[in-house]
Amino acid sequence: MLDVLVQEMAQVERLVREADLAVPVSSCPGWTVCDLVAHLGAVHRWTAAATRTLPGGVVPDLAGPSGLDGAALADWYAASAAELVEALSIDLDRTCWTLTWPRTARFWRRRQLHETAVHRWDLEEALGRPHQVDAEVALDGIDEVLTVMLPRQVRHRRVEQSSRWVRLWVDGQDWALASSAVRDPQPVATVAADAATVLLLLWGRLSLDSASVYGDRDAVEDLLSGALTP
Repeated sequence: MLDVLVQEMAQVERLVREADLAVPVSSCPGWTVCDLVAHLGAVHRWTAAATRTLPGGVVPDLAGPSGLDGAALADWYAASAAELVEALSIDLDRTCWTLTWPRTARFWRRRQLHETAVHRWDLEEALGRPHQVDAEVALDGIDEVLTVMLPRQVRHRRVEQSSRWVRLWVDGQDWALASSAVRDPQPVATVAADAATVLLLLWGRLSLDSASVYGDRDAVEDLLSGALTP
């Protein structure tokens, strides 16, 4: 996971060195390329700080830079990535502050891989260089949304529990998009697509038109419109 994360961050850095920072990022309304990279770099630094913070502690807010040009922003992002790699290269089983279980640094390797992979996709899409998320990464990302992010959103009451659910048919694998352990006998619909497409659907990056839907399309749209992820 760390090797793939390093590759994703290196691609972000390469793109930033060539990009017009004022280009809008359509998948993140209101953001420019500069905003996206500043956010991602700040998240890397914040995560590094989280690995040094015990559960129950307070992770300091870390704002992104302002007023940096292309090369300077790329250098700042590269330093942010290096800080994260250092934090995630030692003792993954040490206890630290996390969003949810497990309360160890291991949690952050996975979380930062998917944070970076999705935002790398945002960046490439904005720059007219669309490139899919790796299928293996996307499959694990789907699992993270369904078993980590969505349950956390339910616990925080950002998503209402419902017995209605959607079957996801992804590269030959069967998944359930559900906000409750108590489910209706049958799904409201089945959504079929490749792993990268489903991951981006769950993160609100693509419309349902990018997948095949069998059943109640409106119900699927309703479920996807909820705050499945932070």
